[in-house]
Amino acid sequence: MNIRARLEEVSRKGFSWHIDSARSLVNILAALYGYWIPEGEARGVERVVILSKGHGSLALYATYEILGILPRGSIELEFLAAGSRLQSHPESGRLPGILVSSGSLGQGLSIANGIALAARISKRDIEVAVVLGDGELDEGQVWEAIATSSANRLGNVTMLIDRNGIQHSGPTEAVKAKEPLSLKLKAFNWHVVEVADDPASIASVLANIGRIRDLPKAVIVNTWQGAS
Repeated sequence: MNIRARLEEVSRKGFSWHIDSARSLVNILAALYGYWIPEGEARGVERVVILSKGHGSLALYATYEILGILPRGSIELEFLAAGSRLQSHPESGRLPGILVSSGSLGQGLSIANGIALAARISKRDIEVAVVLGDGELDEGQVWEAIATSSANRLGNVTMLIDRNGIQHSGPTEAVKAKEPLSLKLKAFNWHVVEVADDPASIASVLANIGRIRDLPKAVIVNTWQGAS
């Protein structure tokens, strides 16, 4: 999926809302929508993606165009237009697969936990992937949700962290240090994997950790230096 080429095309036309944040999401979304969701469908598993860092929406909309969920050219026609489906942050119910609106950072993992727990209660085979920016980890709610995932052993929750090292107000380690991030997550009893920013590598990690059923999983993707 050539999501990046489409993203660069719309950027050249002036559609550059949080464009660096969108750029650093491209390979994560390619792995999720190009491999993870189809692989689940083939096995009869319902899989849900929550883009917690919703300001990277242009990457999601470009992905939807490549997949044919949106017609090619939808970004130019609809992005930020009054009443359109393509607002600055994805809105629940406006497009297929967007279950919740995002925008207020820090809430995505809590929502993922709720979906995962509801699936357990109703005995439905649902897996949730939630994509967070590394600057988003400043939010206390994220760490409460990390503890909740672990306490309930939510093996159907996978958190992918866009670890690009930059947030709106500066380098993540200068604003509020995240490292040693992997060790912090492991201390919360998460299964943690770090991976390079490559769709095939991310897809391979998702395939391997899918066998782990009794722990929540975190994939730290070492992306390029775009704003988180």
